[in-house]
Amino acid sequence: MAAVPLPEPTPEEESKTLVRIEFEQLEAQSDFFGWQLRLVDAGDFYVIFARIAGRSGRVFVLKLDCDDYWQIAPLSGFIKPELFESADESTPFNRDSYPTGDYVDYGRGPLPVFCIKGHRDYYAGGWHTGWSVPPPHDHRLYHHVVNVRNALLDRWN
Repeated sequence: MAAVPLPEPTPEEESKTLVRIEFEQLEAQSDFFGWQLRLVDAGDFYVIFARIAGRSGRVFVLKLDCDDYWQIAPLSGFIKPELFESADESTPFNRDSYPTGDYVDYGRGPLPVFCIKGHRDYYAGGWHTGWSVPPPHDHRLYHHVVNVRNALLDRWN
């Protein structure tokens, strides 16, 4: 009897697999880094929420829309912290929930843009290069969240 070939995964399934792998890496480091995480299945893609306390004690919630991840960088921004438990893919970014400090640009659009590699706005408009398929190790989701956490502890309020 001949083996029946398995169907090729869709681009959405491939993207979700890549996001889940990095989410599990983030989750494994939750105790060490002191963040809380949620993974929301938005159908064709995942959304990651990371609740992180900054150096001043202010709490931030980073939202990462991971549609078409590796093909494009995730969309990354901050939402109202009180929405962490209930947030989903439709929860909007909130300008007042962004940190302030070095490497946060408030003049590029309606929302601030933070200068940390690994998210869509970092590469938009030719500001920076570096996103490729596959993305370099230090531009991937895991490192983006670690770098945002470090900035919240070292540079931002």
